[in-house]
Amino acid sequence: MTELLVKGINGQVEMLTDYKDVKRKRRVNGDHSLSFYQLNTERAKDAYKLLDKRAKIIVDDDEYVVIRLNKRGHYGKSIQTIHVFFDDLINTYQYDVLNGYTNFVQCMTFIFAGTGWSWVNKGAFAATRFENFGDDTSLSLLQKSLDRFGAEFQIDNKNKTVTFKNEIGTYTDAQFRYGHNLKTFDEDIDVANFATFIKGFGKASDGSTIEVSYRSPMADVYGVLPQKPVRDERFNSKETLLAECKKIINDNPEVSFKVSITNLIENGLPIHKFGYGDYVYMLYEEADVIVQIRVIEIEDNPTNKNESPVVELSTFKQLKKMSEIVAQFQQTQKQVQQLLDDGGNINLALKRLYANTQMFTDHTGMWMIDPKDPNRYVHHGAGGSDYHKGMIRIERADGYAVMINGILQHGFDIQGSYPPYTSSSVKVEYKWWTTLSLANADCQFYTFEHKSRYLKVHVAMLATEGATSFLTIEEGANQNAKILAQTSTSDFSTSSSIAINGEFLTVDLGVPTGSRKSVYVRLRTSDETKKAYGRIVRMWLEG
Repeated sequence: MTELLVKGINGQVEMLTDYKDVKRKRRVNGDHSLSFYQLNTERAKDAYKLLDKRAKIIVDDDEYVVIRLNKRGHYGKSIQTIHVFFDDLINTYQYDVLNGYTNFVQCMTFIFAGTGWSWVNKGAFAATRFENFGDDTSLSLLQKSLDRFGAEFQIDNKNKTVTFKNEIGTYTDAQFRYGHNLKTFDEDIDVANFATFIKGFGKASDGSTIEVSYRSPMADVYGVLPQKPVRDERFNSKETLLAECKKIINDNPEVSFKVSITNLIENGLPIHKFGYGDYVYMLYEEADVIVQIRVIEIEDNPTNKNESPVVELSTFKQLKKMSEIVAQFQQTQKQVQQLLDDGGNINLALKRLYANTQMFTDHTGMWMIDPKDPNRYVHHGAGGSDYHKGMIRIERADGYAVMINGILQHGFDIQGSYPPYTSSSVKVEYKWWTTLSLANADCQFYTFEHKSRYLKVHVAMLATEGATSFLTIEEGANQNAKILAQTSTSDFSTSSSIAINGEFLTVDLGVPTGSRKSVYVRLRTSDETKKAYGRIVRMWLEG
């Protein structure tokens, strides 16, 4: 039986006794709390004195901080606590702000600075644009970022580590049966906001409008039911905008069950193990329904395993009639003999049935298989690693994914406009751009995808004797122009180093976002009677 310990603000630790009404709540991306009533008895007097505001309650490897007490005369105290992780992030303030495209690694590094917690990313999250993200507590910023990235987290208090995933939990074989291990069966279904079609509108980096649309497969059943479109200029690429549309469309009825699990130990029957975030089966035989549904909250008593937990279940994975499930099971039985190869080893089809675990081993090595496609898998063995049908994602140290679904997310091409985007004050003489302009004049305009950190530009230059030539790499135009890199020369000899060998300019574009970027090459002279000369030898992306 798990005991409760109290650690006073002086560091003294005592075991709690004579408490009651213990409730521990754990919710996906939400509440992690513990509450109980502590009696003021002779046996509990030492621990009772320590049980004050900001004291810590220790349950197994977890710690909870007392945030509220309610004393009832001299009889006892009602105690309300939150997990130490939330307390630490509430009490850490990030005074700086983030602006522009930010990937998951950058965002979490910013949020967790100074919290005393480390984090691990086991998900795949697209970069998103933030405006004035910061100047708030780390907990508030975490809640905002989880919503923006669509991430979920698990707390490891023992190692002070938080793990982020696209979805926590596993697919289990746990079954809840009405009349068998359920005390209650309450079902809420809300289709008021049901939709099957959505459009999204964003703004590309060059200022043009981008538009995407998403039609849910549910439209084949219920017809096209439009949802209010996404209109957000922070989305600068079709990929991220489409992902947002898919995330927010309400194409499944909002369904929630709240049940109390009846204790089966006294009947000699084991209770299936499950945790918050897991998927379980709920069977309601009178309604002829079986549902694969997710555990989003568990309320239990960690000090009494015989007390029935209350579980909140939500969001259907699939809904079928019991008769269909039985027929499917019988058909599966007929096919079992076809699921072994000549050597008696499990073949890919059977591994697909077990794919909820996502990992299998046999004499050849380790397998990870897509449950929807047995030929989409990863195999690791002595001969190396094989990735089939896009089962690979590779992320750089700065958080940018260079490969998604087996497709390289990298481009080296840089396209100049054609005809060249050149000011009337710029002429072409032999291999040089020339100008008499005292202001930076356009020589050419280049576009590329921001999939590398650095833009490298190899330039060559000349000046007219008595003047200086200036060459700049810029973004934006007119009052919005910003110089990213520049060089100059007063050398007028055609055999000079900068004319023959040139010079290399490096532009740090920041952490890659995958969005489109553009730059201008501009040239000017210090004397309007003496020409400036410049040219681009080569331009490329790296890093």
